[in-house]
Amino acid sequence: MRAFGSHDFARVFDQVVLAGDWQEEPQYYPRYQSRYEAVLHRFAALVPDEPVDVLEVGGGQLAAMARELWADRATVADITDACFPTLSGLGIDTFRFNLALDESGGDREFDVILLSEVIEHLPVPGHVALRRLRSMLRPGGHLICTTPNLYRLRNIVYLALGRPIFDHFDTPGDQGCGHVLEYSAEHLRWQIERAGFADIELELREFAHVPNRRADRLLMRVGKPLLRVPRFRDNLLATAVAP
Repeated sequence: MRAFGSHDFARVFDQVVLAGDWQEEPQYYPRYQSRYEAVLHRFAALVPDEPVDVLEVGGGQLAAMARELWADRATVADITDACFPTLSGLGIDTFRFNLALDESGGDREFDVILLSEVIEHLPVPGHVALRRLRSMLRPGGHLICTTPNLYRLRNIVYLALGRPIFDHFDTPGDQGCGHVLEYSAEHLRWQIERAGFADIELELREFAHVPNRRADRLLMRVGKPLLRVPRFRDNLLATAVAP
């Protein structure tokens, strides 16, 4: 396991993420800092001490922090090039990649692929996209994936109130989609297995954050005791290995 310290993470998060020009509104990143920390903590537990080839699909903040913390050889792929100037300024390779449409990223190969809060935006079966990523991993390479939990408390309340959970599902195109599909733990595991991965580990996690809406903040306070039941937690954190 690589050395991982919360102090070092916080320093790099401030320097790389909070000071950068990214695709989300600036308030988004401090709200979800705990998720970024959890993903990199898991990343550090899986990879060797020496630098590795890491690909992040979407975002780019995790890959940028891995490069800063451990000098990993980072690459970022995304459907849009909006953040490519920021990433290039950090010395990170980039390429356009539509995971819902493109069969592969060419002849590139990686030791780790990070897919954080992306799979729920893809209007294709999860295993289709995941199989494309598996083809870009070297044998023994790791996938680290996070996505919202279908059974999270927020969704249960939305259903009870008649509020929409998902955005409209359409055929894949050149533009990104909203949350067109969210996965239960059982469903995500099945998709990862169907994509041909092995050694799958999946956790239900609650990454501390403060919702934007006042009503949702109240819901979080009222429903906090229910989060002791893993099924109601907000996120899934999955890891798997390419055979």
